Amino acid sequence: MYCLQRRSKALANANVGLYAAALKRHGGLRSAVRTYGIVRLSDLVLRAGWEALGMRALRLLGRRPDRPYGWIEALLLPACDYWFRYAEVIAGLHKLAPAGEARLIEAASGRSGGMAWALGRQDSRICLVDSSADLLSDPRGRGALRVCADGCRLPFRDNAFDAAVSLDTIEHLPRAARPLFIEELKRVAKRGVVITCPLDSADDFFQAERPDLRLSARIAKRNGVQPSWLQEHLQQGHPTREELLEVLPGAQITGSNNCDAWLRFALLQQRLLVWLFTGMYYLLFLRKQDNKPPYRQALLVWDKQKVARNPPLVGSERVVAAESRHMGLRSAELPVTST
Repeated sequence: MYCLQRRSKALANANVGLYAAALKRHGGLRSAVRTYGIVRLSDLVLRAGWEALGMRALRLLGRRPDRPYGWIEALLLPACDYWFRYAEVIAGLHKLAPAGEARLIEAASGRSGGMAWALGRQDSRICLVDSSADLLSDPRGRGALRVCADGCRLPFRDNAFDAAVSLDTIEHLPRAARPLFIEELKRVAKRGVVITCPLDSADDFFQAERPDLRLSARIAKRNGVQPSWLQEHLQQGHPTREELLEVLPGAQITGSNNCDAWLRFALLQQRLLVWLFTGMYYLLFLRKQDNKPPYRQALLVWDKQKVARNPPLVGSERVVAAESRHMGLRSAELPVTST
């Protein structure tokens, strides 16, 4: 009974801390009320509380993103896109190193405990890095090492971790800063880098900008408040496949989140209290469509050791190799490179 009381008190204190940090980012209670209105603000508070309780409940039930998203997950964590992002990263990590044993760093981890929560590990082999001390104070993912630092200047030696991870961060950075951020991930990772982000591509296989623009227009039509993450996407510009392959030559890229399905989901997420049912709506109506292009989201897996063994060819070397392969002199598949 005493342990239960202690856990309940700790959870209450954690939620109060989350709300206080959120209000601080919005300039205080009065500023938040002026921006969102009392009804919308109450809805946001309920959403944050539901997310915190749901993630804790899922952890106690032993349910993590390395398992399928089902009805229990839909009830406790309606924001299923958050679950899927970590599920994709865990799958990507398995291509580089055993995710349950590897030393990992997550740059710009934000709140919610990041990879420590997703993997259910409570040890210092996972390092969460963020420039915001408030976000790092989130108690979820307890046991992980937390470091307040700039992702473009990580305070670690070369190859300090088995793998480096970044989830939906690239699109929030100015284009000039993106190569610096990714190069730091490459530097501290011994085996490779795993990145997720909304993506565009010249062949329209990835079309992240279009659904974001449509979402922004629909919110503006209702005189709603534009989410800060959406504003940053449109201000900074969406990453492109060609842009990222310049920094991550040889990376494997896979797509997810069908653009139309994601837009339908995102619109429901913006509605008062309707967000409670978006996970169920996804399972019933969107799941079958979600694996069809054009895609909004991409997973990039860059194998450092593989690239070191087989450096991607560039310029005239790539042309010669392609001609040789066409003549039957080279049968091995060339690494994916930018054009």
